[in-house]
Amino acid sequence: MRDEVKVSIVAAICTFGLAVIFKNVLQEELNFITMISPVILFLIYTWSRDVKSKFNTVTVWMGVIVIVTIAIIALYAF
Repeated sequence: MRDEVKVSIVAAICTFGLAVIFKNVLQEELNFITMISPVILFLIYTWSRDVKSKFNTVTVWMGVIVIVTIAIIALYAF
């Protein structure tokens, strides 16, 4: 599987998770930019994947997307 597909699947799952958790668990309205933040991070990954760095790896980007998603949930939950 290509790296872009892996990162896009993680971004899609996180976006779906945000929608479900905010609608069913937290019962709060989430603004549009916050809701699509995993997709925005995926777009940043696709634009920056040609940059040579030891931190510009698929695992790092998937971790960043998951951590940002968890941080958004925690920010609104407390």
